[in-house]
Amino acid sequence: MNETIFEGGCLCGAIRYRATAAPLRCVICHCADCRKHSGAPCLSFVHFAIDSFEWMDDEPTRYRSSQYAERGFCPKCGSTLSMHEEILGDRVQVTLGSLDAPSSVKPQDHVWTDSAVTWFRINDSLPRFPRSSDAVPSKA
Repeated sequence: MNETIFEGGCLCGAIRYRATAAPLRCVICHCADCRKHSGAPCLSFVHFAIDSFEWMDDEPTRYRSSQYAERGFCPKCGSTLSMHEEILGDRVQVTLGSLDAPSSVKPQDHVWTDSAVTWFRINDSLPRFPRSSDAVPSKA
């Protein structure tokens, strides 16, 4: 895979995407909304500049999960695919697990750790933030 091409999609293949530039960042989120959306103890998002990103055919169905954000999923298979925050309108956030090669992107930090599931621990040396990090603006 070319290091500047990132592709991914949902479980059933109905929704595919491609980014032609390196990610802006990758974060592991421990908030309750990400847990509910994914069914997992945490959820990782890769941020791509909107100018380098395209949905190949269909786009995810969006659900407004808060006043400032929508979450995308495949209406056919239910795969968790994306996050769209008004304040981060210059980018698309896709789930790390939806990438064809998720090992090609390394998370930079953990956010919303004050909401983390108490028994779930990731043993890494990444920075941790009780709420949002200072790496991007947030209305959360």
